[in-house]
Amino acid sequence: MSVDFTEKAKRYQAIDEIIASGRKLKWKQIISELRDKYNIKTSRTSFFRDIAELQEKYAAPIDTDFKTNGYFYTDPKYRLPRFYTDENAAKAAKLIKTLMDFVKGNPLYKEAQEVFESLSIENHDLTLENIRINKKPENDRIIFVGAPNNEISAETWRLIDKALQKNLVIVFDYQSLTDTTPHKRRVQPWQLIFDNGNWNLHALDVVKNAPRRYTLSEMKNLELTNEVFTLPKNYDFRKMTIGSFGCMCFDSYLDYKIHLHGYAARYSKKRIWGEEQKITEDKEHPGTDGDGIILSFRSNQYLSICRWVWQWADEAWPIEPPELVQDWLARRSRINRLDGIGEYS
Repeated sequence: MSVDFTEKAKRYQAIDEIIASGRKLKWKQIISELRDKYNIKTSRTSFFRDIAELQEKYAAPIDTDFKTNGYFYTDPKYRLPRFYTDENAAKAAKLIKTLMDFVKGNPLYKEAQEVFESLSIENHDLTLENIRINKKPENDRIIFVGAPNNEISAETWRLIDKALQKNLVIVFDYQSLTDTTPHKRRVQPWQLIFDNGNWNLHALDVVKNAPRRYTLSEMKNLELTNEVFTLPKNYDFRKMTIGSFGCMCFDSYLDYKIHLHGYAARYSKKRIWGEEQKITEDKEHPGTDGDGIILSFRSNQYLSICRWVWQWADEAWPIEPPELVQDWLARRSRINRLDGIGEYS
Protein backbone atom coordinates (compact mmCIF):
# COMPACT_ATOMS: atom_id res chain seq x y z
CA MET A 1 0.00 0.00 0.00
CA SER A 2 1.40 3.35 -1.00
CA VAL A 3 0.61 6.40 1.08
CA ASP A 4 -1.70 8.65 -0.89
CA PHE A 5 -0.50 12.24 -0.87
CA THR A 6 -3.27 13.61 -3.13
CA GLU A 7 -6.53 15.53 -2.86
CA LYS A 8 -8.07 12.27 -1.70
CA ALA A 9 -6.15 12.61 1.55
CA LYS A 10 -7.84 15.97 2.22
CA ARG A 11 -11.26 14.36 1.74
CA TYR A 12 -10.32 11.54 4.11
CA GLN A 13 -9.32 14.01 6.80
CA ALA A 14 -12.54 16.01 6.41
CA ILE A 15 -14.75 12.90 6.42
CA ASP A 16 -12.93 11.66 9.52
CA GLU A 17 -13.56 14.95 11.34
CA ILE A 18 -17.25 14.94 10.43
CA ILE A 19 -17.87 11.34 11.49
CA ALA A 20 -15.80 11.72 14.66
CA SER A 21 -18.00 14.67 15.70
CA GLY A 22 -20.66 12.11 16.72
CA ARG A 23 -23.51 13.92 14.95
CA LYS A 24 -24.43 10.87 12.84
CA LEU A 25 -24.98 12.82 9.62
CA LYS A 26 -26.42 11.13 6.51
CA TRP A 27 -24.40 10.88 3.31
CA LYS A 28 -26.18 13.92 1.74
CA GLN A 29 -25.46 16.01 4.83
CA ILE A 30 -21.80 14.99 4.86
CA ILE A 31 -21.39 15.86 1.18
CA SER A 32 -23.00 19.27 1.82
CA GLU A 33 -20.69 19.94 4.78
CA LEU A 34 -17.66 18.90 2.73
CA ARG A 35 -18.67 21.54 0.17
CA ASP A 36 -19.70 24.33 2.55
CA LYS A 37 -17.16 23.97 5.36
CA TYR A 38 -14.16 22.34 3.71
CA ASN A 39 -14.57 23.60 0.13
CA ILE A 40 -14.38 20.01 -1.10
CA LYS A 41 -16.69 18.95 -3.93
CA THR A 42 -17.45 15.25 -4.22
CA SER A 43 -20.18 13.09 -5.76
CA ARG A 44 -22.34 10.43 -4.14
CA THR A 45 -20.36 7.70 -5.92
CA SER A 46 -16.99 9.14 -4.82
CA PHE A 47 -18.22 9.52 -1.25
CA PHE A 48 -19.28 5.86 -0.97
CA ARG A 49 -16.01 4.82 -2.59
CA ASP A 50 -14.11 6.86 0.02
CA ILE A 51 -16.06 5.26 2.87
CA ALA A 52 -15.29 1.77 1.53
CA GLU A 53 -11.61 2.61 1.14
CA LEU A 54 -11.39 4.05 4.65
CA GLN A 55 -12.87 0.84 6.00
CA GLU A 56 -10.74 -1.50 3.92
CA LYS A 57 -7.36 0.23 3.80
CA TYR A 58 -7.36 2.09 7.10
CA ALA A 59 -9.60 -0.19 9.17
CA ALA A 60 -11.82 2.78 10.04
CA PRO A 61 -14.70 1.41 12.21
CA ILE A 62 -17.43 3.19 10.22
CA ASP A 63 -21.06 2.11 10.50
CA THR A 64 -24.51 3.64 9.95
CA ASP A 65 -27.13 4.16 12.62
CA PHE A 66 -30.08 1.76 12.28
CA LYS A 67 -32.68 4.48 12.87
CA THR A 68 -31.20 7.55 11.18
CA ASN A 69 -28.81 6.04 8.60
CA GLY A 70 -26.25 8.52 9.90
CA TYR A 71 -22.54 7.63 9.89
CA PHE A 72 -20.59 7.08 13.14
CA TYR A 73 -17.52 5.32 14.51
CA THR A 74 -18.26 2.15 16.46
CA ASP A 75 -15.11 2.99 18.41
CA PRO A 76 -15.64 6.60 19.59
CA LYS A 77 -11.90 6.98 20.27
CA TYR A 78 -10.87 6.19 16.71
CA ARG A 79 -9.37 8.92 14.55
CA LEU A 80 -7.78 8.52 11.17
CA PRO A 81 -4.04 9.08 11.81
CA ARG A 82 -3.07 12.55 10.63
CA PHE A 83 0.05 10.99 9.23
CA TYR A 84 -2.07 9.72 6.36
CA THR A 85 -4.20 12.78 5.86
CA ASP A 86 -2.46 15.96 6.89
CA GLU A 87 -0.83 17.81 4.00
CA ASN A 88 2.04 19.12 6.12
CA ALA A 89 2.65 15.65 7.52
CA ALA A 90 2.77 14.34 3.97
CA LYS A 91 5.48 16.84 3.12
CA ALA A 92 7.34 15.89 6.28
CA ALA A 93 7.16 12.23 5.29
CA LYS A 94 8.73 13.01 1.93
CA LEU A 95 11.43 15.00 3.68
CA ILE A 96 12.14 12.14 6.09
CA LYS A 97 12.35 9.67 3.23
CA THR A 98 14.92 11.81 1.44
CA LEU A 99 16.94 12.35 4.61
CA MET A 100 16.85 8.63 5.39
CA ASP A 101 18.78 7.93 2.19
CA PHE A 102 21.88 9.11 4.07
CA VAL A 103 21.70 6.12 6.40
CA LYS A 104 20.23 3.52 4.06
CA GLY A 105 21.98 0.19 4.20
CA ASN A 106 23.13 0.32 7.81
CA PRO A 107 21.50 -0.65 11.13
CA LEU A 108 20.55 2.95 11.84
CA TYR A 109 18.22 2.86 8.85
CA LYS A 110 16.43 -0.19 10.20
CA GLU A 111 15.98 1.35 13.65
CA ALA A 112 14.75 4.65 12.23
CA GLN A 113 12.39 2.80 9.90
CA GLU A 114 10.85 0.96 12.85
CA VAL A 115 10.16 4.29 14.58
CA PHE A 116 8.77 5.69 11.35
CA GLU A 117 6.43 2.75 10.92
CA SER A 118 5.25 2.98 14.52
CA LEU A 119 3.37 6.14 13.51
CA SER A 120 0.93 4.01 11.54
CA ILE A 121 -2.01 2.20 13.06
CA GLU A 122 -2.10 -1.53 13.64
CA ASN A 123 -2.17 -3.79 10.55
CA HIS A 124 -1.19 -0.98 8.18
CA ASP A 125 1.73 -1.64 5.91
CA LEU A 126 3.51 1.71 6.12
CA THR A 127 7.18 1.50 5.23
CA LEU A 128 9.64 4.03 3.89
CA GLU A 129 9.86 2.08 0.65
CA ASN A 130 6.09 2.32 0.22
CA ILE A 131 6.00 6.10 0.36
CA ARG A 132 5.49 7.15 -3.23
CA ILE A 133 7.24 10.33 -4.30
CA ASN A 134 6.17 11.30 -7.78
CA LYS A 135 8.76 12.73 -10.13
CA LYS A 136 7.23 16.17 -10.21
CA PRO A 137 9.08 19.50 -9.87
CA GLU A 138 7.24 20.35 -6.63
CA ASN A 139 8.61 17.18 -5.03
CA ASP A 140 12.21 18.27 -5.60
CA ARG A 141 12.02 21.58 -3.76
CA ILE A 142 13.76 20.26 -0.63
CA ILE A 143 16.83 18.07 -1.08
CA PHE A 144 19.92 17.00 0.87
CA VAL A 145 23.36 17.06 -0.70
CA GLY A 146 26.80 16.15 0.55
CA ALA A 147 30.18 14.84 -0.45
CA PRO A 148 30.17 11.38 -2.09
CA ASN A 149 29.90 8.69 0.54
CA ASN A 150 32.27 5.72 0.17
CA GLU A 151 30.50 2.38 0.27
CA ILE A 152 30.69 0.57 3.59
CA SER A 153 30.20 -3.20 3.67
CA ALA A 154 27.18 -4.69 5.41
CA GLU A 155 29.51 -6.80 7.55
CA THR A 156 31.28 -3.69 8.84
CA TRP A 157 27.93 -2.17 9.79
CA ARG A 158 26.82 -5.38 11.47
CA LEU A 159 29.95 -5.69 13.60
CA ILE A 160 30.05 -2.04 14.62
CA ASP A 161 26.37 -2.08 15.49
CA LYS A 162 26.91 -5.12 17.72
CA ALA A 163 29.99 -3.55 19.31
CA LEU A 164 28.07 -0.35 20.10
CA GLN A 165 25.15 -2.24 21.58
CA LYS A 166 27.27 -4.50 23.80
CA ASN A 167 30.24 -2.16 24.47
CA LEU A 168 32.74 -4.56 22.93
CA VAL A 169 36.31 -3.62 22.05
CA ILE A 170 37.06 -4.04 18.34
CA VAL A 171 40.28 -4.48 16.36
CA PHE A 172 40.94 -3.55 12.73
CA ASP A 173 43.61 -2.49 10.27
CA TYR A 174 43.64 1.22 9.51
CA GLN A 175 45.75 3.57 7.42
CA SER A 176 45.26 7.23 8.24
CA LEU A 177 46.12 10.02 5.84
CA THR A 178 49.47 10.47 7.60
CA ASP A 179 50.38 6.75 7.60
CA THR A 180 52.33 5.07 4.80
CA THR A 181 51.10 1.58 5.74
CA PRO A 182 48.10 0.19 7.63
CA HIS A 183 48.41 -0.42 11.38
CA LYS A 184 46.42 -2.62 13.73
CA ARG A 185 44.07 -0.59 15.95
CA ARG A 186 42.37 -1.68 19.16
CA VAL A 187 39.57 0.67 20.20
CA GLN A 188 36.51 1.14 22.36
CA PRO A 189 33.74 2.25 19.94
CA TRP A 190 31.90 5.20 21.44
CA GLN A 191 29.86 6.97 18.79
CA LEU A 192 29.09 7.12 15.06
CA ILE A 193 29.42 10.54 13.42
CA PHE A 194 28.25 11.51 9.93
CA ASP A 195 30.49 14.33 8.70
CA ASN A 196 30.85 15.77 5.19
CA GLY A 197 29.53 12.70 3.42
CA ASN A 198 31.47 10.13 5.45
CA TRP A 199 30.71 7.96 8.46
CA ASN A 200 33.27 8.13 11.24
CA LEU A 201 33.71 6.13 14.42
CA HIS A 202 34.48 8.19 17.51
CA ALA A 203 36.41 5.82 19.76
CA LEU A 204 39.09 5.40 22.39
CA ASP A 205 42.43 4.09 21.14
CA VAL A 206 43.16 1.55 23.87
CA VAL A 207 46.92 1.52 23.26
CA LYS A 208 47.35 5.30 23.21
CA ASN A 209 44.52 5.85 25.74
CA ALA A 210 43.25 8.78 23.68
CA PRO A 211 40.06 9.55 21.71
CA ARG A 212 40.38 9.14 17.96
CA ARG A 213 38.13 9.27 14.89
CA TYR A 214 38.20 6.57 12.19
CA THR A 215 36.56 6.66 8.76
CA LEU A 216 34.45 3.52 8.43
CA SER A 217 35.25 2.97 4.77
CA GLU A 218 38.97 2.78 5.63
CA MET A 219 38.59 0.13 8.35
CA LYS A 220 39.80 -3.31 7.18
CA ASN A 221 39.69 -6.79 8.73
CA LEU A 222 37.34 -5.64 11.47
CA GLU A 223 36.84 -8.12 14.33
CA LEU A 224 34.92 -8.16 17.59
CA THR A 225 36.66 -9.13 20.81
CA ASN A 226 35.15 -10.52 23.98
CA GLU A 227 36.48 -7.57 25.98
CA VAL A 228 33.65 -5.49 27.44
CA PHE A 229 34.32 -1.83 28.35
CA THR A 230 32.42 0.69 30.43
CA LEU A 231 31.22 3.67 28.42
CA PRO A 232 32.62 6.81 30.09
CA LYS A 233 30.30 9.66 31.03
CA ASN A 234 32.17 12.11 28.80
CA TYR A 235 32.16 9.94 25.66
CA ASP A 236 29.92 12.29 23.60
CA PHE A 237 31.91 14.04 20.87
CA ARG A 238 29.64 17.09 21.09
CA LYS A 239 30.89 17.71 24.61
CA MET A 240 34.50 17.67 23.46
CA THR A 241 34.23 20.59 21.08
CA ILE A 242 31.86 23.39 20.18
CA GLY A 243 31.99 24.61 16.62
CA SER A 244 31.41 23.95 12.95
CA PHE A 245 34.64 22.33 11.81
CA GLY A 246 33.62 18.70 11.52
CA CYS A 247 34.65 15.73 13.62
CA MET A 248 38.41 16.29 13.87
CA CYS A 249 39.60 17.68 17.21
CA PHE A 250 42.53 17.51 19.65
CA ASP A 251 43.13 17.66 23.40
CA SER A 252 44.54 21.18 23.49
CA TYR A 253 42.52 24.37 22.97
CA LEU A 254 43.82 27.54 21.30
CA ASP A 255 42.50 31.09 21.08
CA TYR A 256 41.86 32.22 17.50
CA LYS A 257 41.56 35.63 15.87
CA ILE A 258 40.81 35.73 12.16
CA HIS A 259 40.24 38.69 9.87
CA LEU A 260 37.37 38.29 7.42
CA HIS A 261 35.73 40.56 4.87
CA GLY A 262 33.41 40.28 1.90
CA TYR A 263 31.35 37.11 1.58
CA ALA A 264 33.51 35.32 4.16
CA ALA A 265 32.57 37.91 6.78
CA ARG A 266 28.87 37.80 5.97
CA TYR A 267 28.85 34.00 6.07
CA SER A 268 30.82 33.74 9.31
CA LYS A 269 28.55 36.10 11.25
CA LYS A 270 25.73 33.59 11.07
CA ARG A 271 27.52 30.59 12.60
CA ILE A 272 29.03 29.45 15.89
CA TRP A 273 32.68 28.58 15.31
CA GLY A 274 33.88 27.92 18.84
CA GLU A 275 33.66 28.79 22.51
CA GLU A 276 33.69 32.39 23.75
CA GLN A 277 32.98 33.65 20.23
CA LYS A 278 33.18 37.40 19.59
CA ILE A 279 32.86 39.45 16.42
CA THR A 280 34.31 42.97 16.31
CA GLU A 281 34.77 45.53 13.59
CA ASP A 282 38.24 45.55 12.03
CA LYS A 283 38.88 49.28 11.75
CA GLU A 284 42.50 48.79 10.67
CA HIS A 285 41.54 46.55 7.74
CA PRO A 286 37.92 47.40 6.82
CA GLY A 287 38.11 45.90 3.32
CA THR A 288 36.90 47.47 0.08
CA ASP A 289 33.27 47.45 1.25
CA GLY A 290 34.01 48.46 4.83
CA ASP A 291 32.73 45.15 6.17
CA GLY A 292 35.96 43.84 7.67
CA ILE A 293 35.59 41.96 10.99
CA ILE A 294 37.75 40.08 13.47
CA LEU A 295 36.30 36.72 14.45
CA SER A 296 37.55 35.51 17.84
CA PHE A 297 36.84 32.13 19.45
CA ARG A 298 38.38 29.22 21.35
CA SER A 299 38.62 25.77 19.77
CA ASN A 300 40.48 22.44 19.71
CA GLN A 301 40.12 21.88 15.94
CA TYR A 302 43.39 23.35 14.72
CA LEU A 303 43.91 21.42 11.45
CA SER A 304 40.36 21.99 10.26
CA ILE A 305 40.64 25.69 11.07
CA CYS A 306 43.87 25.92 9.06
CA ARG A 307 42.09 24.58 6.01
CA TRP A 308 39.00 26.69 6.65
CA VAL A 309 40.94 29.98 6.76
CA TRP A 310 42.88 29.08 3.63
CA GLN A 311 39.77 28.24 1.63
CA TRP A 312 38.58 31.87 1.80
CA ALA A 313 41.69 32.96 -0.14
CA ASP A 314 42.00 36.78 -0.16
CA GLU A 315 38.93 37.31 2.09
CA ALA A 316 40.54 35.92 5.25
CA TRP A 317 43.84 35.80 7.09
CA PRO A 318 44.82 34.67 10.59
CA ILE A 319 45.92 37.01 13.38
CA GLU A 320 46.28 34.49 16.23
CA PRO A 321 47.59 31.99 17.30
CA PRO A 322 51.17 32.19 15.97
CA GLU A 323 51.17 28.61 14.62
CA LEU A 324 48.10 29.35 12.52
CA VAL A 325 49.74 32.49 11.15
CA GLN A 326 52.92 30.54 10.27
CA ASP A 327 50.93 27.81 8.57
CA TRP A 328 49.05 30.39 6.48
CA LEU A 329 52.24 32.22 5.52
CA ALA A 330 53.96 28.96 4.56
CA ARG A 331 51.04 28.02 2.32
CA ARG A 332 51.09 31.44 0.71
CA SER A 333 54.84 31.15 0.11
CA ARG A 334 54.44 27.78 -1.58
CA ILE A 335 51.69 29.16 -3.82
CA ASN A 336 53.83 32.17 -4.74
CA ARG A 337 56.65 29.86 -5.80
CA LEU A 338 54.22 28.22 -8.22
CA ASP A 339 53.59 31.56 -9.99
CA GLY A 340 54.28 31.08 -13.68
CA ILE A 341 54.56 27.31 -13.35
CA GLY A 342 52.21 24.95 -15.09
CA GLU A 343 51.03 27.02 -18.03
CA TYR A 344 48.16 25.21 -19.74
CA SER A 345 47.69 25.27 -23.46
